[in-house]
Amino acid sequence: SNFEQTKKNFQKADIVFHCAALSSPWGKYEEFYKANVIATKNVLKAMELFNIKKIVHVSTPSIYFDFQDRFEIKEEFIPTKFVNDYAKTKYKAEQLVLNSSVFSVIIRPRAIFGEYDKVLVPRLEKVALKGFLPIIKNKKTIVDVTYVGNVVNALYLASIKDIPSKSIFNITNDEPMDIQEVFSLLMETIKIKTKFKYISYFVLFSIATILEIISKLGFIKEPFLTKYGVGVISKSQTLDISKAKNILGYKPIYTIKEGLQRYAKYRNL
Repeated sequence: SNFEQTKKNFQKADIVFHCAALSSPWGKYEEFYKANVIATKNVLKAMELFNIKKIVHVSTPSIYFDFQDRFEIKEEFIPTKFVNDYAKTKYKAEQLVLNSSVFSVIIRPRAIFGEYDKVLVPRLEKVALKGFLPIIKNKKTIVDVTYVGNVVNALYLASIKDIPSKSIFNITNDEPMDIQEVFSLLMETIKIKTKFKYISYFVLFSIATILEIISKLGFIKEPFLTKYGVGVISKSQTLDISKAKNILGYKPIYTIKEGLQRYAKYRNL
């Protein structure tokens, strides 16, 4: 987000892979804007300076989320309102990339997990270590997740394939799964014993609302449960990746189970 520093660390290249972002369900708008919008502006400025003609930009399907069950979402879908500052600023970054003069490809990988993950699995572990993982009572929630190795493969394909500029692709593991099954598989793989606690959506959403208020007042740094987090475990979201399959030739290399095993091996090092 500092242009002089960005410029200093840039070099001549054929392609820029822009993966940097503040990816978090909680934080201040200014922090998200600086990390996701200003930083993207600086990357594009540095590309112009070094005459680099192509960018592959990592965005997010969080821009689709609107507290509704949605299945097989296509890349064209944009809700009337973004649910948080992360989604809002990532969409702004997309617009910067699409409106620039460089050749651009955007991927939207859903719920990335794997080695070096600091966002998704560690947060689930933190909650699980309290003794239970919350599951919405009387609700089947189907979700897509994506192992990081498959995301890297998608980035590689986006860099070498002869495709139109300004192409956007959804990326997943192509294994939609009930969220309780995902949690069970994860806890089994990383060997954390925990129970599932079935709670009503209203109760969980109310708890998250109170925790967010307490956090905003400065009593806690980050709520362990956010309204967006409750939405993620209570609302189904799967993506249509047919465009990535047909145009990029994308196909997941690793299954969810294999990805979790690789994460667990890294975690135990």
